[in-house]
Amino acid sequence: MSSATELRTDHFVSLSLGERVNDESDVEATTLAQLCRTSLHALSEIKDVVDPSRGYTAEQVLALPLTKHRAPDELYSLPRRRSARHELAERVAYLLYPVHSGSLTSLIRYEEDRVRLRGWAALQKKYDLLQATKRHGYTIDGDEIGPRVPAWASRITRQGVWDPAKRPVSLDGVPGIPMPVKVSQGTQLEPFFEHLRNSGTHELGPSTDGKELDDGKGEPHYKVRGAEFRRGVVYEDGRMDLCKMVVGPDHIWNLMDSLRTNSFVRHFLLGNNIIGPSGAKAIATFIKEFPERMDTWYLAGNCIDGPGFKEIADAMVSSPAVTNVWMKRNPLGAAAAADVYRLITLTPNLRTLDLDQTELGNKGVTDLFNLLAGYSGPKGSVLPLRNIYLNGCGISVQAAEAIASFLVNPHCGLTSLYLSCNPLGDTGIEALARALPNAPNLTRLSLQSVGVSTQGAIALCESLTGHPGIRCLDLGQAYATEDLQQAYNYIDDGAVPFICKLLKTSRQLELLNLAHCPITTPGLLEISSAILHSSSMLYYFAVSIVPDPTRKEVTFTPSRDLHFPDPSSPGRPEIEANRAVLERLEANVKAKYGQDMTYTEFRSDEKRWLNNDKEDVRKIDSVYRNRDASKARRGLMTLVKDWEEGDNTLARVKKAQAPVMVAGVGA
Repeated sequence: MSSATELRTDHFVSLSLGERVNDESDVEATTLAQLCRTSLHALSEIKDVVDPSRGYTAEQVLALPLTKHRAPDELYSLPRRRSARHELAERVAYLLYPVHSGSLTSLIRYEEDRVRLRGWAALQKKYDLLQATKRHGYTIDGDEIGPRVPAWASRITRQGVWDPAKRPVSLDGVPGIPMPVKVSQGTQLEPFFEHLRNSGTHELGPSTDGKELDDGKGEPHYKVRGAEFRRGVVYEDGRMDLCKMVVGPDHIWNLMDSLRTNSFVRHFLLGNNIIGPSGAKAIATFIKEFPERMDTWYLAGNCIDGPGFKEIADAMVSSPAVTNVWMKRNPLGAAAAADVYRLITLTPNLRTLDLDQTELGNKGVTDLFNLLAGYSGPKGSVLPLRNIYLNGCGISVQAAEAIASFLVNPHCGLTSLYLSCNPLGDTGIEALARALPNAPNLTRLSLQSVGVSTQGAIALCESLTGHPGIRCLDLGQAYATEDLQQAYNYIDDGAVPFICKLLKTSRQLELLNLAHCPITTPGLLEISSAILHSSSMLYYFAVSIVPDPTRKEVTFTPSRDLHFPDPSSPGRPEIEANRAVLERLEANVKAKYGQDMTYTEFRSDEKRWLNNDKEDVRKIDSVYRNRDASKARRGLMTLVKDWEEGDNTLARVKKAQAPVMVAGVGA
């Protein structure tokens, strides 16, 4: 046998139980009778822990030793007396309990045993189902968190209201380290560089080394045509995409040289290419020579340090073409604050600046925004900067106060402020909230995983009630909270009345994200009711991670032939509230986008632009990043986050020297 009481029917042979085996029915009856007898004995040995006649909660089912003491699947479908298989049931009953002809004693005893055995098998099935649910990362019952929510949500309840003293978060910010990659060989890049050097566009021209993007279908979802090479894509809208293709310091100068004769490319996408200080110099040199060429510079994950950024900023401040700069995951450091300030105040048309995970730290952000708060331009003028990303920068109270000071500066035109994964806490959020009534241009505020609790959420909702511009408020949990060692938000029922007031009074709020939160089900029902009064709300997401205090405990009695109730299934009030909210949101979507827009279409397309500025974010879309993300979601690829010990790639990149400009790519 495979385990203590695991029974397998393929072990049974024709056994004499006082009757001769004459046909197939007798063979089956004999096999089932032997299975029943053996199973009854096995069940009797575990009767103190497994009782099919009692009720079990889901957690109690999981606590049973049913991996060791498994019930055979065949027990679940034993023949019943009152069924089409009654003759087989009678044969099995007689083999188990022989009696004189015409007596019902054997059938009565068999039916009693069948119910017990079927109950054991039903319990086994439920046990296996619940184990599979846990393996897929979901909770089962309302223990410390509610049922059927991701198991990782227990981290939120274990943290509770964030206490910086017990769980400190670094004020230096998240390290600006690129994802692990290897620099490409020159032969892999040469065909694409040659295409660019020949003024190549999204059309392939005479080249035979490339192909039409996605076999001529173009960019997924958007259908923008493109020419794709082994490494590199040029899109019809002027994007050049080398994200994750890794030119490194070895080939960056040749890339920039190939673009000198190409006036088609206007959006430069070079994410995670580890070009280092040498690459920063190459880009700065190009911008100085062609200041009216590039609109977009996507330079995330390139090992660009403070001095390298200074060279780029020195060049960009004289470029009227530059509208958006993306520097995430580059180690700029706190000392770069003055250069960031120059970039913001001197670059004529800079609308979007991404400083996520750039190691500015609380000090660097404080210095930057104190400078911006003191900015004084021509009367009535507004700085062109509209969107700034500061996620994972180590922002705490001091920096929050500096940001608040800039928000009330009459020269501030910010519409989007992204501050997720920063140790703001309630005090930092309250400092920010005090400035919001005087920042009417602000439309998007992202505060995922900033350690805010009910206290800070109340202050925020009060400050935004009546705000003329706010459209997107994100108080959810960042997916990478644990990896980045940040603090979860912990907003409970105490904030519900203030959230409801905000929803009922706002005429333009379109997105509210509370994500997985400790607001109870009754609290979420109140919020749902408030959403029904909103003519602007387009998207709302909130999931309670705590047990519903109004719900009775769900149990399952295996021996009763009933469907096992799902402890996670919503009650009627929840079902009705969810349906009403969805109908309200669907109606609002149709009112804004037209009657032909379905809610499914809205979520797959337009919802993205509630969170992000469409004009600039669309310019950095990369098929390479999207392909990898899609594979990771489907389990076809694992995104490696950490560099292997002993890998000296980053050290080599930092030490690389700027070469003389050369024609061609080389080895």
